[in-house]
Amino acid sequence: MSYPTYSTHTASVAAQGHRSEVVHEMHQKYGTFVWLAPNHLSISDPDALQVVYAHGNDSLKSDFYDAFVSIHRGLFNTRDRAQHTRKRKIVSHIFSQKNVLDFEPHVRLYIGQLIQVWDRLYDKALKGQSGSEGDGWSGKDGRLWLDALPWCNYLAFDIIGDLAFGSPFGMIAAGKDSASVALSTKDAMQSYGKTDSLQTLHLPAVQILNDRGEYSASMGVLPPWLRPYIQKFHPWYRNGSKAVKSLAGLAVAAVAKRSNNPTERIDLLSRLQAGRDEEGKPMGREELTAEVLTQLIAGSDTTSNSSCAIMYHLAANPAVQAKLQKELDEAPGTDDDPVSSFDQVKRLTYLEAVINEILRIHSTSGIGLPRVVPEGGMTALGKTFPDGTVLSVPSYTIHRDVCVWGADPDVFSPERWFEGDQGEM
Repeated sequence: MSYPTYSTHTASVAAQGHRSEVVHEMHQKYGTFVWLAPNHLSISDPDALQVVYAHGNDSLKSDFYDAFVSIHRGLFNTRDRAQHTRKRKIVSHIFSQKNVLDFEPHVRLYIGQLIQVWDRLYDKALKGQSGSEGDGWSGKDGRLWLDALPWCNYLAFDIIGDLAFGSPFGMIAAGKDSASVALSTKDAMQSYGKTDSLQTLHLPAVQILNDRGEYSASMGVLPPWLRPYIQKFHPWYRNGSKAVKSLAGLAVAAVAKRSNNPTERIDLLSRLQAGRDEEGKPMGREELTAEVLTQLIAGSDTTSNSSCAIMYHLAANPAVQAKLQKELDEAPGTDDDPVSSFDQVKRLTYLEAVINEILRIHSTSGIGLPRVVPEGGMTALGKTFPDGTVLSVPSYTIHRDVCVWGADPDVFSPERWFEGDQGEM
C-alpha cells in the first residue's frame, strides 16, 4: 500500500464530471488510501462503507455540502445533526411502502404518455418522415432514431413535477425542456396564498439542473474561503450561481402556484405540508420549498440517467436485451396496458439483476460523499484517524472492486448477480 505525496483534484475536473474516474485511477495507482486534499482521505474498500457512513457514528457532513444549499438547508445538505433528525422525522413517512405505492398510478400515467409519443414518432418514421433540426429524432431505414436521454429527462421531470407540485411540467407532450421559473424568488415567496399571478419565464429546467449540479459539485471541492472570490471573478462560476437561483425560482414558482390553487390531492407536497416535528410544528414556507426542491433534484436526473443507462446497455448487449424481453413477455399482465404494474414485475429476477447491474456500473452518484471524523477519532480498516479528518468511500471505485465483482468489473453483465458471493455483493 502506497500513498501519493499530495494529489490536487481541481474544481475543473469536478465541473467536467470526471471526478469519479480520476479518483478511481488514483486508487488503481496508489492503493486503498488516497489523499484528495490535505485533510480529505478517500478509502476504496467496501468494508469502510459501514464505518464511514454508519448511522449513529457521530460523523458529520463536510463543508462540501454547503455548496448545495439553496433557499434553505434541506435534508440532503443540512450539516446539523439535530436539524437532520427533525427533518428526517417529517420526511421519512412519505416514503413508506404504502405511500410510494399510492404514487404508482401517476408514474404509470407518464410512462404511458411517453410510449404513445414514441409510437407516433415511429409511425412517422415508417413513412420516411424526420423531425426538424433540434427535435432529436429521425426516420431512417424503417426505424425511429432518437436521443433517449432528453426523453428520459422529460419523463422524470413530468413524474416528479406531478408528485411534488401537483401538475406535470408538460415536457413529454411538448417534447421540449421547459418549465416556469419565478423571476424573483422573494416576490414568489410573498405571493403564497394570493390570487395575483406570478412573474415567470419559461426556461430549460433540465439544463438548469445540470448546470447547477456541475457548479455545486465543483464549488464543493474548493476551500470555503476561496468560494466567494472565484464565484465573483470567474465567469463560469458566475453562470453557475445563476443556475442555482433559477432552480430555486422553479421550485418557488411551482409551490406558490400550488399554494394559490388548493387541492385535496394527496402527493409529496401535501404530505410534506402535513408533516410535523416532535413539537408538532410544520415546516415554514422556505423550508417546505427547499424540501420539495430536494425531492425534485433527487427524483429527476437520478431516474433519467439510470433509465437512459438501461436503454444504452441493453442496446449495446443484444443477448441481454433478448433475455430480458423474454422474461417480460412471459410475465403475467394484460396486453391492454403496455405499462406493467409494480405487482406484476416485482418478482422478475432478471429484470432486477439488470437494474442492479446498471446501478453498479453507472451509479448516479459515483463520488465519495465526505464525512468529518467526530471527536475521539474513527478507526477504519485497522487505521485510526483523528477528529476533523474528512473521509469518503468512492462508489465508482468500490463498484469495480475485483475482489467483489470478479476479474471483469467493467463489463456489463447482469448474470454476475446470480453468481459468486451474494452477501459480499
